[in-house]
Amino acid sequence: MGTAPLILVVAGHDSSGGAGLDADRAAIEQAGCAILPVATALTDQDAREFRSLGARRVEDWWNEAQAALGNRPAAIKFGLLPGRAHLRAAAELVALARAQLGSALPVVLDPVLGSSTGGRFVDDEGVQEYRAALLPLRLFWTPNLPEAAELMGGSLAALESELEARWRWAQGWMEEGAEGLVLKGGHGREDPVMDLVLSREEGLAWNSHPRVPGAKLRGSGCRYASRLASALALRQEPMGGLHVAAAHASRYLSEAISRSTALR
Repeated sequence: MGTAPLILVVAGHDSSGGAGLDADRAAIEQAGCAILPVATALTDQDAREFRSLGARRVEDWWNEAQAALGNRPAAIKFGLLPGRAHLRAAAELVALARAQLGSALPVVLDPVLGSSTGGRFVDDEGVQEYRAALLPLRLFWTPNLPEAAELMGGSLAALESELEARWRWAQGWMEEGAEGLVLKGGHGREDPVMDLVLSREEGLAWNSHPRVPGAKLRGSGCRYASRLASALALRQEPMGGLHVAAAHASRYLSEAISRSTALR
């Protein structure tokens, strides 16, 4: 039996355990991989409210992440990066990782701009730094619709209601340097939910999954991106690229949401 692939996760730690690195760990381990966790911040929040963000010093988490590269992770996933300096450090880590582990190393970025209960993690300058520092690096992005509207401007209402608007947004994001993206449709108005999947190698696909009424699962974005990174690392089917990985991640998250709803 082989060793489980390692996924380096650079993200926030949630004091309540519902999101952040705990959610990442659950998704990665259920995929048959193992996590190398590096915390960028501690968030004090729960399902009702956001209270505070305690960002770590950049050099502290960066040194931990640099050391973790010695374990030769099969993929990297970024979550919460609380500010411009953290975003620039993430870009430096990507360059170092690819120099050490090869240019084909998959890197997934979940652009966590704020909490679901309203707390902000990056300011307007930080949002622009995503585009300046990280967009040119050929990463795999997993924004939801509000994050997409904020990252590149445009109408959130259009993204929520028009699949064509999502396609135009995705084309623009790819033109600026993304390797691939999953534009998640959970905040949209359609039923079933439609996730746009776009890859430089494979082109466009749409993943659909049922909309679960009243569904709430904290850390759903963390779970999706970590499961996507795991699937990219595992390459679960011959020639399996982003389309296959996104299908695995979508199925996993849909099942997790259904289970969490049934338990309430």
